[in-house]
Amino acid sequence: MKCIVHTAKDLVPHSTRYGIRYSCPVGGCSVVSWNGNSPADYSTRQARIQAHNKFDQLWKSGMLTRRNAYKKLARFLEIPREKTHIANFDLDQCQRTLQFAYEILEDKSGQAWGL
Repeated sequence: MKCIVHTAKDLVPHSTRYGIRYSCPVGGCSVVSWNGNSPADYSTRQARIQAHNKFDQLWKSGMLTRRNAYKKLARFLEIPREKTHIANFDLDQCQRTLQFAYEILEDKSGQAWGL
């Protein structure tokens, strides 16, 4: 797996108590990958965390089933359901996931989303 900033550099694996963390060997580079997910810089990792936290509210609240939430997100992002993994999203996909979740959570009736 290659660094997305230093494309000639391979990410180096390190075992942690949370799993395998791959990181760029170039000092000061923030690109990492956990357990083989798509490598991301600090901004993208933070966006993934925010997107997951907000998106998970849709199914944890009972508003949608988890399966249905991911199905609707895939449709919203116009990507195949099997590629709908926030851990692999780029910054734009994370921002759109936040938009999707906020819009559904704000529309309590769910009418705009066919809930």
